[in-house]
Amino acid sequence: MTTVHQTLAICAAVLGLAAAAADRPDVDVAVLAAEMVSERDHITAPELAERIMRQDASLHVIDLRPRADYDVLHIPTATHAPLETLARQPFPRGASLVLYSEGSTHSAQGWVLLRLRGQRDVRFLREGMYEWLSRVMEPRLATDATDLERQEFARAEVQSRFFGGQPRSNMPRAEVPVGYWSAPSGSTSPATASAGPTTTADAIRATVGAIRRRGC
Repeated sequence: MTTVHQTLAICAAVLGLAAAAADRPDVDVAVLAAEMVSERDHITAPELAERIMRQDASLHVIDLRPRADYDVLHIPTATHAPLETLARQPFPRGASLVLYSEGSTHSAQGWVLLRLRGQRDVRFLREGMYEWLSRVMEPRLATDATDLERQEFARAEVQSRFFGGQPRSNMPRAEVPVGYWSAPSGSTSPATASAGPTTTADAIRATVGAIRRRGC
């Protein structure tokens, strides 16, 4: 899915939110829209990894992907919950919820559902499993990396090894995954912004396959 398609899908979710909230006087649509615009509805993969590493007791990570994908590989501590169950699934009081899927669309829709239910602390992983694999499980450092990229890679190495990942340095620039965190303005989807798999799903499958072959 291209960035344009993702944006349209998320806009559709926002319009659905506005329509649903029309009958919910307790829901302030302006507040929710402001959260989206300021990107307070997102969490990065490194931020999520840090919270898991420090065993944040309030954190509840929810995998919205099909059960078969969850069973193959999922983010540590995550529980499986299809999108259709979020409308009725109970959560502890004060829970901090993080949603992820293969990309943005389902997670954004899940965010809408949970906010409509009155959950206040909800975020989603913008590029989903692709971002987790690219930035935590198998971060890559290009041979021509900038000083900033080298600093970020040093932090990523620590997280990657904690989760049994495999950080890789001295990689050709074309083999370093990119996304919203690194892609130049005007690029398309994370997978098409560099050489390799042609879709985000392909990128996920390729990386999951490599991880399972390593026995992680």
